[in-house]
Amino acid sequence: KQLLVAAWKFCRQNNVRQIHCGQMFSTGFAGYWCRLLLGIPYCVYAYGADLLEFDGRLGWGQVLRRILRRADKIIAISKFTRECLLASGVALGRINLVYPSLDLGRFADSIDRAAARDDFGWDGKQVVLSIGRLVERKGQDTVIRALSAVAEKIPTVHYAIGSSGPYRQALEQLAVDEGVAARVEFIGFVDETDLGRRYAAADLFSMVSREIDEVGEVEGFGIVYLEANAVGTAVLAGRSGGVEDAVADGQSGLLVDPEDLDAVAAAIVRLLQDDDLRHRLGAEGQQRVRAEFDREVQAERLWEACR
Repeated sequence: KQLLVAAWKFCRQNNVRQIHCGQMFSTGFAGYWCRLLLGIPYCVYAYGADLLEFDGRLGWGQVLRRILRRADKIIAISKFTRECLLASGVALGRINLVYPSLDLGRFADSIDRAAARDDFGWDGKQVVLSIGRLVERKGQDTVIRALSAVAEKIPTVHYAIGSSGPYRQALEQLAVDEGVAARVEFIGFVDETDLGRRYAAADLFSMVSREIDEVGEVEGFGIVYLEANAVGTAVLAGRSGGVEDAVADGQSGLLVDPEDLDAVAAAIVRLLQDDDLRHRLGAEGQQRVRAEFDREVQAERLWEACR
């Protein structure tokens, strides 16, 4: 209610020509009412999880479809999200596909990888890195479960997990239960100034996200894969949700079934053992990010979509 009142007042006092609603329900609801009351067109952004989470809830699905029906423009962040919108009854011609993007200036062109590894205590280790909120769907637990099998082939494997979240305690206990606690490092929040160095210092970035149908959780895209690629680090990802748009299988990284533990372990071993493959994926991934996911490229697409 407060957001709606604030939006209405702002639009009344300023020459607002179009409203961009970054969340389906909070700002989308405000945009919907400003459209009805003031006639200002609005554009709503869809991510995937927002559609799955609310569409099945009693009453909320109707609200969702009303917001989408009244929207003048609808932006989907991935092909998966576009399919979710189609399933919600949105006509294909009303959906504009605009990918998330990176400010490549945040990532230095040249990072002293050896110095970074020394700073982080990763010398002599083959480091798999995950950065992402610690929740079940991100799949950090899958990598922990795979570590024993990986260690049989890669004795120096080390798994570094960045960020925080409600799943941390469960992950810590899982590492103990699996007998790999000594190989798992929880590095906590990664400061912006260290982000690029963390990605560059790792041998491999992995986040094998999965869809959790019961609660409507899914990876709508996965900006972290682009961040890792931006510094030339290869990625391993779970084939789910919108991840297939973020990761080009065989070009910027490898995609695996996130529910297949053996496949995850085998892919980690393959990437850590095959230096040529890993370096090629990192280099091609970096080129792809610069060509397709620079913020200026996607900003132009967004401008064209919302004109």
